[in-house]
Amino acid sequence: MKLALICGAALILIGNASAQKSQSPNSQIEPLLQAMDRAANAHDTDQFMMAFLQTDALVFVINGRVIHGWKELREQQRRWWLDGHTDVVYTPKSTEFTTLSPEIVAVTRVFTSSRTAPDGKVADSEFAVSMIWQRMPDAWRIVYDHESRRP
Repeated sequence: MKLALICGAALILIGNASAQKSQSPNSQIEPLLQAMDRAANAHDTDQFMMAFLQTDALVFVINGRVIHGWKELREQQRRWWLDGHTDVVYTPKSTEFTTLSPEIVAVTRVFTSSRTAPDGKVADSEFAVSMIWQRMPDAWRIVYDHESRRP
């Protein structure tokens, strides 16, 4: 009886792993994007940064500035979100997936954002984000990210 239970559990684990591998990269990355959106609107830097490659190899480009490494980006993100005290709200407008290989996917997203400016007026803007996601042994991770605002 114990052997049957162990074999059954092993088959379930194998089945779950096979099901995930049979999912398209897009369907595997989409829930990660949704989690990032929730974290961004909660201004939760640590949760937001979970999707990024957590090494010095991470590259993030924003409006002509290049940030190298997970730690540097995390600290900058905390400053952008005023340690969680900003009122910015992000709304995704579109998402496009380009599968470059089974292990690498480019994702392009367009957002609107709204925040209170220092003068008290609400400032709305639009920006685009292009991310390169790579399948790592533990999960999909963003290895390169480029963000630019519309003037």
